[in-house]
Amino acid sequence: MEVKMPIVEKVSWDFGGPEDIAYRFPNLSLKFGSQVVVKENQWGIFFRDGKAYDVFGPGRHTITSNNIPLLTRAIRALGIIGDIFECEVIFVSNSQFRGNFGGQAYSAPSGSIQYQAEIGFYGYLLYKVEDPKLFVIEFFGNRGASTSSDVEEYVRGFINERVIDDFADFDIFNLVKNVDETTDKVALKIRDEAARIGVKVIDTVFEGVKIPEEARRFASGMGQQAMTMQYMKETTAELPSGGGGAAAAGVGAGVGIAMGTAMAKSMQTSQAPASPQKVVVCQNCGTQNTVGTKFCGNCGSSLGPITKVKCPKCSSENPTNMKFCGNCGASLKKAEIKCSKCKAKNPEGTKFCGNCGNKL
Repeated sequence: MEVKMPIVEKVSWDFGGPEDIAYRFPNLSLKFGSQVVVKENQWGIFFRDGKAYDVFGPGRHTITSNNIPLLTRAIRALGIIGDIFECEVIFVSNSQFRGNFGGQAYSAPSGSIQYQAEIGFYGYLLYKVEDPKLFVIEFFGNRGASTSSDVEEYVRGFINERVIDDFADFDIFNLVKNVDETTDKVALKIRDEAARIGVKVIDTVFEGVKIPEEARRFASGMGQQAMTMQYMKETTAELPSGGGGAAAAGVGAGVGIAMGTAMAKSMQTSQAPASPQKVVVCQNCGTQNTVGTKFCGNCGSSLGPITKVKCPKCSSENPTNMKFCGNCGASLKKAEIKCSKCKAKNPEGTKFCGNCGNKL
């Protein structure tokens, strides 16, 4: 025996809290003459068979065929004749909401060894529904949401997925040098993607981006060269006869390196009798150049020997173009002595001014 739902005279979302973004009234039997009451910060959307139809703004609305023309046309196309019809009404808040996000992402493969760093991130998003009909289609039609918690869970997953995908477009050199610029670019992509599901992103705030110390060292010229040599040493030790196995799978790297396809093929053919081509690695961008080249073919930096400066804290040697020690992070800026006579600056430890000869 078919059980008919009672006819609903009035529909309103009176119990929504400040953190509730939407509520679904399923399986309603309405009639022309029933009322839909929409509060000031809400929309009411008629929904049936996975599709969103007419949208009511704030106010008390008496249902007629004139104010729900899209739904009326749909039910008549199905052969449903009469004043009583079944549908769902979904209420959507137009208030501003905050959604937290966070997780782990990987940088793009970087350098000759295709190094990928694991980047930690967390922050929050301020957003609101801008297109209620598109929002209902995406969340309640395509994704089967029923409650606000369903929507919030999807929004959080949506943001994490976009951040992970976008971080994968930036190599570790850009991430280390331009982390603020990178997160700004990611935020813009999140805003554009959110508009496609009816959501307006008001602000995306990255409260923290954690880049491992190993990755920071790799992003420096000396650090990359040292890790490349270490990687080649360890993978060569693991390479069995035939060039496959552990090295092809990236086993034995020991420094968190994810080996790309190009490197794997290079290692597999390392047993070939052809003598390897000698290269010099650019200290600025990591590009390999043929030995004898004076300037990097990628960034134009000089490939000549780089003078080194000893860290005053840990005594590690660093290129003179580095501002901070790649080993301990201490400042590499040399102390200077100002001449009392001519005010010229002299390196610390100088006994006489190099400009006027005055005793320091």
